[in-house]
Amino acid sequence: MSLPEYKAIGFQEILERGGHSKPWIVLVDLEGMAKPYVVKLYKTIDIEARNKMTAEVLGNVLAAEFDLNAPPAAIIDFTPEFRMQLNSECENVLQQIDERPKFGSEYIEGSFIYTNTLDREYVKELINPATLYAYDYFICNGDRTFNKPNLLIKGSDAYVIDHEMALNIKPFCDNLRERIQNDGFEYHVFHKFLTKYRDKEHLFDEFIENLYHLNLQHIDSYFSQLEGLGFDTQKDLIISYWQAIKEKPSIFVEILRTSIQ
Repeated sequence: MSLPEYKAIGFQEILERGGHSKPWIVLVDLEGMAKPYVVKLYKTIDIEARNKMTAEVLGNVLAAEFDLNAPPAAIIDFTPEFRMQLNSECENVLQQIDERPKFGSEYIEGSFIYTNTLDREYVKELINPATLYAYDYFICNGDRTFNKPNLLIKGSDAYVIDHEMALNIKPFCDNLRERIQNDGFEYHVFHKFLTKYRDKEHLFDEFIENLYHLNLQHIDSYFSQLEGLGFDTQKDLIISYWQAIKEKPSIFVEILRTSIQ
């Protein structure tokens, strides 16, 4: 399996609610049908320093393995024909970003950003907060915070987005080895939510059940796709960390529980 690869065919707007990279909403060609996608624009130095393309791709595609929704994703090519349509301001932006194909995900029209003022019971109908918390720990993503939830709500669905800061593997490897929690997760969007549970014994059962069934070989093709596009994925480091968690999930759960006491 791999992500579909589409060509951008039209510019719509700059998404101001995005992060510092200010994603674009572009139309892509889905077998003759135009569909809006949110495309992330990264500088080469950011991709290489933080492995952002791999983080976006794996953060998106692995979500389904843990019963979390993510918008359909794709690799988007900004062809010369597309760039010819752009005004000088947009072209100036592209002059500063990485030339390789880009990560994009389907634009969820009519959605809104999660807020911690939502009713607890409603939230639990939308998503399993403990599973998302554990998932972010698993993918080393400390960027889903109170101020930046990276969680879209539409109707009865919640969608996880923006995983560019995930796969910060080294400190998580060290802390897993030493059985200590990672700094910063007290700011996770669901940290306070989870601390209010009196009985935390079985909070992460659903996550661990899905982890047990996760076959890491099934994501080899995504690494291969990215490497074929010229990205250094750091595959060996990532897989070794996840394999260590799968081999001793009780240690991982111990860290999770300790972090929400």
